[in-house]
Amino acid sequence: MFFAPRSKCAGSNSRDDIVRTHKTSAVSKMAKFIGGRKGFRAWVDKHSPSDSRILPLTHITRGIGADDIVECGVIKVDKDFVFDQSVAYLFYGKPAYRLNDKDIVKLEAACPFCFIFKAELINKAKAIFAFDTGAFAKRLYSHILTDEMDIEDFLLEKDISRPNKLISATFGDAIRYIDGRFPASFSVETTAEAWEHHARAYLHLITSFGRNEPDDRIHSIEIIFSEDIKIENNLLALVVPHTHWGDDKKAPWLSSLHAKGVDILTYDFVPGKHPEHYHSLVEASVKDFYKIKGII
Repeated sequence: MFFAPRSKCAGSNSRDDIVRTHKTSAVSKMAKFIGGRKGFRAWVDKHSPSDSRILPLTHITRGIGADDIVECGVIKVDKDFVFDQSVAYLFYGKPAYRLNDKDIVKLEAACPFCFIFKAELINKAKAIFAFDTGAFAKRLYSHILTDEMDIEDFLLEKDISRPNKLISATFGDAIRYIDGRFPASFSVETTAEAWEHHARAYLHLITSFGRNEPDDRIHSIEIIFSEDIKIENNLLALVVPHTHWGDDKKAPWLSSLHAKGVDILTYDFVPGKHPEHYHSLVEASVKDFYKIKGII
């Protein structure tokens, strides 16, 4: 199969790391942004939102990709083989996307950089899903979800109240959602009835932790856009290695963002660590920023 070259401004969380590394038969039919069974949405709507405030949206890419995005001024949509159209992906609240790297990181160009977008950007979303749809397409959820369940069954449509309703139903509040911590009283059996098939399946999925289970994207709410995402007036903050934003030296392209009101956040970069090490530092930086700003 021929794959068109990816735009340099698309960032890293396109499907390159998911679909292109998996045989194409995994996507037996193209998913849609409409339709699907109504049961899961009905279960979500039974719950009150965890908070009236909408969380910011995040996008993680490598340093080289972040440089490109800032230069272009946009995260460009990219051809997607799950939905068969050009889209861009962000996550709700948490920096959930993992770079598909297995080797130790030696250069800042390979480090994770996290764009944090203003919460109101969600109003321009094409669709909202309960989890990472790329992992669904790769069948990483097939140990729980049945073959008859479709991606659209877990569509939250464009209803911006539903992410917080889903958080209320599962984690209880935004802090636990970001941390991936369930309340002590949480149980699948009391959270959804046996006949609420999709809700039960989803709850078993997000609690199926183990060495061979998918990462926390299984319970990270995915926000999909069908148009390029502009940096100007939408970007709230950017998390970078400390070597790019020090007291004595600052990257010029970050200085230009900072001059426009974008907060530059840092984490300590020590070469030679595993990618997960840097990802945990990014998570901590994002969470601290939310606390300082009163977001959580």
